Amino acid sequence: MLLGYNDCSNLEKAMKITIPTTCPCCDYPLETVNDQLFCRNQSCSAQLSKKLEHFAKTLGIKGLGPKTLEKLDLQDLTEIFYLETSEVAERLGSVRVAEKLIEEIDRARSADLATVLASFSIPLVGSTASTKIAGVVGSIDEITPEKCKEAGLGAKVTENLTSWLNTDYLEMKEFLPFSFTSNTEVANGNQKSVCITGKTVSFKTKADAYNALKQSGYAIHESVTKSTDYLVDEQDGASTKRKKADQYGITIIKNLNQFLKETQ
Repeated sequence: MLLGYNDCSNLEKAMKITIPTTCPCCDYPLETVNDQLFCRNQSCSAQLSKKLEHFAKTLGIKGLGPKTLEKLDLQDLTEIFYLETSEVAERLGSVRVAEKLIEEIDRARSADLATVLASFSIPLVGSTASTKIAGVVGSIDEITPEKCKEAGLGAKVTENLTSWLNTDYLEMKEFLPFSFTSNTEVANGNQKSVCITGKTVSFKTKADAYNALKQSGYAIHESVTKSTDYLVDEQDGASTKRKKADQYGITIIKNLNQFLKETQ
């Protein structure tokens, strides 16, 4: 938790104040890093509050904002998935609101690997890094330093992610409802890999397009890497994925329906 003090030594001299040595929220000893103060206590209430907010926001759980979280008084991320309608209704004062919230929480259980990883407040592991690693593995158990390197993650990001997997994740995984699998199917042998960018024209949704590709024997990647064989870009745009595909010399598919018919 960053307390907001920059260049502590100079501030202390200029203002003639005493720099705090313990966290104002939990009294845990503060650590100075690059002239900034941090609380490293994993049980700090202020840190937990922010982690819960980020978790709910990233998973898109509507109705689970700061005020609601304060009323629910949760002590751990996993408690979200064990809430009962009656308990929530009592704390929020409305059965209907409680029912809607439980529905939102149930929907969040189906989140894919990239979204789930990004929700855990792992330092430096946001949506970009999560999408990259989810593009080269099929499940969380396949994440290794080697896979992180293949995904293009930096050394510090890799260290933070693998450290989290070996600590926090091990403690929580049996209490979490996620499958921890990605939409990626790692290619084996001669199986070709495909990624989609932008809106699809041949299919109503990306999910429909991905299903059609899977049924045709293609492996799905969520991000473009050097190992990607095809990029579906039916809008022929200038997305980041398209730029990477052009850079790597990846074949561009501009009409997925036609491509699937020609390759059957």
